[in-house]
Amino acid sequence: MTIKTHLGVFAKYWEPGKVKTRLAEDTNDDFAANLYEAFVKTTLERLTGCAETQTLVITPSENLGDFALILPPDWTLTSQVEGDLGNRMQAFFQYAIEHQSEKTILVGTDSPTLPIEIVHKAFQILEHTDCVLGPALDGGYYLVGCCDTPPPIFQNIDWSSDQVLSQTCAALESAGVSYDLLPPWIDIDTIDDLNSIQDYHDESSSRLCQHIDALKTEYLG
Repeated sequence: MTIKTHLGVFAKYWEPGKVKTRLAEDTNDDFAANLYEAFVKTTLERLTGCAETQTLVITPSENLGDFALILPPDWTLTSQVEGDLGNRMQAFFQYAIEHQSEKTILVGTDSPTLPIEIVHKAFQILEHTDCVLGPALDGGYYLVGCCDTPPPIFQNIDWSSDQVLSQTCAALESAGVSYDLLPPWIDIDTIDDLNSIQDYHDESSSRLCQHIDALKTEYLG
């Protein structure tokens, strides 16, 4: 059966010292890990219901059980493949195609205040465009989506640099693939990003902001 819309969310297990390492440099490993766990849970909660099929794509695979405990109803769970970020994203889009998805969007868990309206807009763009990107303020992207076969945008990219978006757009243009851009949004990777979250949230994410304040009190004093 054909799936009209498929949303994937990439997530990593929140082991202290393994997630949000740049943020941990200015705080501590336990704060960063607990914060990231909140990001994962908030992202799943906010985006539930915005696609016909919703898949949490996790790493490492040995933590599947931990993720299953927080998985909302109507979500499926699968593991990321090995390799760099590009290989892992390409594998997810191939997974979506194998599951008969017509329009597939992938987001991470670094933008937990991302409005669901932006995801809806991304699916609308894919009605008439091959690819859609959500520019992050750090030069990367918080969302990527495509129809059918994924475009050649997951190789020869300087991942974790401020050139990711520009290199991706150049690859799309070189391949003759049509694309459109969503409004910019924030990826929270540093303490400065975290401190600016008040500028990038709406009423529905106010609970996350309150939780962040509580974590700061508990772990940072």
